[in-house]
Amino acid sequence: MILLDIFSSPIMSGAQLFLLIVCTLIGLGAGLSAMDARSTFSKKKKADH
Repeated sequence: MILLDIFSSPIMSGAQLFLLIVCTLIGLGAGLSAMDARSTFSKKKKADH
């Protein structure tokens, strides 16, 4: 599906916009949790040395 098709379709625009927002939030949450995991792991490694 092309993004233009998603936004131009009047019937499913609300549901697809909602899905797009949910996917974006999930992506941001996964990125932030990955960054947090990396920082905690690096802190533990530095504390061990």
